[in-house]
This record gives sequence, structure tokens and C-alpha cells, in this order.
Amino acid sequence: MRWLIITIFLIFAPVFLSVLPPLVLLPDRFRLVVGMMWYLFVFAFILEQFFTWYFNVDIITDERIVDIDFISLIHKRVSDAEIENIEDVTYKVGGIFGTMFDFGTVYVQTAAERPEFEFEDVPRPALVVKVLQKLRLEEKQEQLEGRLS
Repeated sequence: MRWLIITIFLIFAPVFLSVLPPLVLLPDRFRLVVGMMWYLFVFAFILEQFFTWYFNVDIITDERIVDIDFISLIHKRVSDAEIENIEDVTYKVGGIFGTMFDFGTVYVQTAAERPEFEFEDVPRPALVVKVLQKLRLEEKQEQLEGRLS
């Protein structure tokens, strides 16, 4: 959510920069056009960051994990791996806000084509790791019992 802080700074930056001597000497219409272009840039930044946040999806089922990364407006990457291919699951919680609001990053090491899945800004990452470890154990138990589907 770092982009929210940057957005707030970008929104209020013209207010603080308008008192600088070089900008005060410019004609009013030029300052208006520059201000409109600035806020158009800020709106585009907000829109892209929101789409990136909203459309990045991580799905965990009893058979596989799916990671959909929205890279930009015209690029996305979809990866999946079977639960049986998971080798290691760890998580990291960092910073004041991450600790206070209990969110972090979950890292899943796999033996699949994509070696690592990274789920960013996950609420309650310890619970996600616990669920993935439980699913791994259930999958191993099914393999031992010969009930592979």
C-alpha cells in the first residue's frame, strides 16, 4: 500500500510547489495547463496502481495454487502448481503497518516450472502458511494410501 502514500504526496505536491519563485513568474494559463497535465498523470498513476492491486489474485484450492499477476494494463502472468509440487512455504511480515495489521508476503517454493510463487500483502500470512502445510500433509497422506485422483 506504499502507492497510497505516494499518491497523497503527488496530489498535494502542486500546492507546495506553487509558492516557488520560478513558478510564480509563469503566466496563469500556463500554470493551469501544467496543473491539469500533472493531475492527469496522477490519475493515470492511481488507475494503474489500483488495477495492479485489485487484479493480482492468489487462489489456493485443495489440488493446486494459482497466481495471477497483473503486470500492466496490457500484460498479465498466470501461473499454477499442484499442491504435491510444493517444497517449502514461508512468510515474512515486515514494518510497522505489516505488524499492526497482520499482513505480509507468503513465499511458496515449488518443483514446478515456476520455482517460486510470491503472494504479496496477504492478510494473516501465518494462517495461509498453516493451510498450505495442512494441504501438503493431506496430499502426502493420499499418496501413501494410494488414493491419487
